[in-house]
Amino acid sequence: PLRTHHAVAVAVAEYVSRHDEKCQSISMPLVIIPLPAIDSNNHEELTIASAASAVPLPCRSDDAAVGIIRGGGNGIFGDDGIDMKTRDTILRFLDSSFKGADDYPFHIQGMRWHFMSLLRDSRRLERLAKHLSDDDNEGDDDGFVALEQAANYVVNFNMAGFFRVQTKLFVHFLREHLCEEDSIGPFIEGGNAMAETDAFKKLVSQVEEYRVQSQKIGRLLYERAKAASNSSNSLKHKQQLLGDVTRSSRQLLDQLAPMRSLQETLIVPAISRVVPSKVQKSFNNKVLLNLGLLESRLHLVGMHDAVWESGIEDEKKKFVNEIPYVARVMIERW
Repeated sequence: PLRTHHAVAVAVAEYVSRHDEKCQSISMPLVIIPLPAIDSNNHEELTIASAASAVPLPCRSDDAAVGIIRGGGNGIFGDDGIDMKTRDTILRFLDSSFKGADDYPFHIQGMRWHFMSLLRDSRRLERLAKHLSDDDNEGDDDGFVALEQAANYVVNFNMAGFFRVQTKLFVHFLREHLCEEDSIGPFIEGGNAMAETDAFKKLVSQVEEYRVQSQKIGRLLYERAKAASNSSNSLKHKQQLLGDVTRSSRQLLDQLAPMRSLQETLIVPAISRVVPSKVQKSFNNKVLLNLGLLESRLHLVGMHDAVWESGIEDEKKKFVNEIPYVARVMIERW
């Protein structure tokens, strides 16, 4: 069966129509999703509302190269919390060829892959809650225990690790390199970067708002999943809690999807525009130190699974290029 691709691009106000069950698709805000390759023998149609209206991301003139080097993607702009003036200001900056047309390679792929892993696991959690809601669970608490364990992993490990790095390191990194006139000014003709730095400050603030809301939803989600696994609760109460978990999972994805679109379409290209490779690699080392060896290994396994499940060859190539050989060999053991 086809697997739902986890690489979310740009969320908009419409909703994806529900696909055939064996495609494992879920109803969600419309996104432009790079779908995995479809078997030529499988003639089932994957219908995505308004997908035909997608237009290329107006970034630089070399959009194809941008997608490969920067790690971003083409898509359409939607309701991701950024006003048009702010977006236009950032896009004009990204489109500027001042101080050379070539950008730095993008090396902070771990943040992208971790986000891909978080989205993948969040969707799997939602599907598990829906499955338990539709199934007959009388006298069987194993499913509810599995739900609590899954919620604990998604919320208290995967998302907690991702947001810990974001709050302690990544946001400070963005503010230093994108929100200071001394950092942006050299890339702007005339050197006046007030409008650009203000726009990036709004962008970072919006990303932080999505983080805060995601954490609130995550805490509620885990509390409900834990309560559902309590054997002293009645089946009726457990079913009500399952509904809460399903709704919270959807709400969490509704926060993560536009946050991801901002990362892919604006933040990643901006970092490639102004931050040298050496500085990006130094940031990667700080992330490893922050997570610690054991936690880094576990997150790397999730990143690997998300990248390979995506079916995107460019992402696989990036993974092979960025992750040391020994670590890649050990993933199966970890």
